[in-house]
Parts: sequence; structure tokens; C-alpha cells
Amino acid sequence: MKRKTIIKTVVCILVAVLMFQSGSYVAAHPYSQEGILARTYHTEYEGYYVGGESIGWSIDENYHTDGTTLTYSFSSSDPYLDSTYRSYVTTGASLWSGIVTITNKSDGTGTGEISTFYNPNVGVVAQFYEYSADTSGHLTSWKIQINRAKNVNATVIAHEFGHAIGLNDLYEDQNIDKLMYGLTSGTATSPTTSDAWGAKVITGVHTTHTWEYTYHSTTGTGQNRHVGYCTSCNGRTADIYECVYDDRNFCIFCRMRLGMQPWSIGHEHDTE
Repeated sequence: MKRKTIIKTVVCILVAVLMFQSGSYVAAHPYSQEGILARTYHTEYEGYYVGGESIGWSIDENYHTDGTTLTYSFSSSDPYLDSTYRSYVTTGASLWSGIVTITNKSDGTGTGEISTFYNPNVGVVAQFYEYSADTSGHLTSWKIQINRAKNVNATVIAHEFGHAIGLNDLYEDQNIDKLMYGLTSGTATSPTTSDAWGAKVITGVHTTHTWEYTYHSTTGTGQNRHVGYCTSCNGRTADIYECVYDDRNFCIFCRMRLGMQPWSIGHEHDTE
């Protein structure tokens, strides 16, 4: 089962936590990008998700906030949830301002609950867990827990709020500068452009893509294929297209010559 956390570079075995999840299903919300944007396999979560490491964001269409708002409440039964931790939460929420509105419901009606725990023997700094959703993939309840035994700040909480928005962790070194990088060695201090675009896709703000095309592969017959990528969010097309050529045998979309691969560009006139 999937637990989303910020963890130390050395991955520790986590204490088992009861999770309110059932089998996977196809998201039914009207902004779904299934079949529009490509999915990639997420090793940590053991499943396919729209976006991916090469895109700079990854979204979970089965567990995400409904629209561009998110609400939370502080646990009323946690005596350790003092003003310092509450300040981290408030500031972490504000870092998403202009992308998703995250509001503290002081009357306790927030969809999510914030609390703390103390365990110096695990690598978990904070965790997003015990989350459940309706058949549209909209979160109906979720929790963020802060480990008082670790160094926590507003950036850590902003990362956990990213999960409540619907963003997955990223782990490859190329994404160390993204807020949703899943290890504490990450360098981002607030949502980056890539994090913001992922949030816009999962919340339905960005559903109309402007496509450009790039080489994908060459078939056994020498026919090239290409994929589209959105010039705004960088999402790739779910479909792979056969190239269409002009009278000079260049694809009218990706501009790759018939039968040529990227590594051979500039060498087609080489002689012995």
C-alpha cells in the first residue's frame, strides 16, 4: 500500500500504519488526463501514474483534492501540536498560494487532520497517510503527521500538502530541485514551476494542451514515430504517432528525417 512521506536518503522500514485504501480503479472526475497524457511506472508506489520523473511532476488521479481548494484542521487531541508546529503548517500552506487555496478550518471540519508523533528510530520526517477518496478520486479524508523527533520546517509541510493536492513523490536526481522530491536532500523551498504545473493538471486548471512534437523511436521498417509534449506543463501524449513526411522526407510534425535517429543527425554525409 502506498504511503507518501518525506524520508531520509537512507530508507528506513516504517512502522505499519492502517491505511484506508481499496483496490485501484479508473478515476471518473471530469478533468482526468488518462488517455491524454502518458503514464509511467512509479517504482515506489508500484503503479502507473500520469506524468513521471522525466516530466518533472507525477499525479495521482485516484487520490487528490477536489478542485483548487483544500481544507484541514489541527487535531484537537494532540497536546504537542504547539504554536511552532502550527506556524510551520500555516506557512507551508501559504507556499501554495495562487495555485491551490489551502485553508485551516478552526471548527474542525477540514477534510484533512494535522497531528504530530515522536519516533527518533525511523527516517520519516512527516507523512501523508490514512487517505481515502470517493469514486471520482476526490479525497474525503486524509492526515498529515509531523515527527517531533526530526527537523521539520514549512517546506516539509508544503511537500505533504502537495500529496493532498494529488502530487506524487519524485526520486531521481534530476528532480532534486523540485518540492515533490521525496528525500530530505531536496533543495526546493517552495513549489517550483514543475510542481505548480502538476498541481494545475490534477486540479483541472490546465486541461487544454499546446502540443509540439519530438522523435520517439524508429520501427523495423525505418519508419519513425513521435510523441507530443505540452509546451506549458511538459506532459507527453499518451499516444505514439507514425511520422508524416513532406516531399523531402522530413516529418511535418517532429522534423525528423525518414529512417534517421537523433544520434545520427549531422553525420549522414560522413564518408570513410
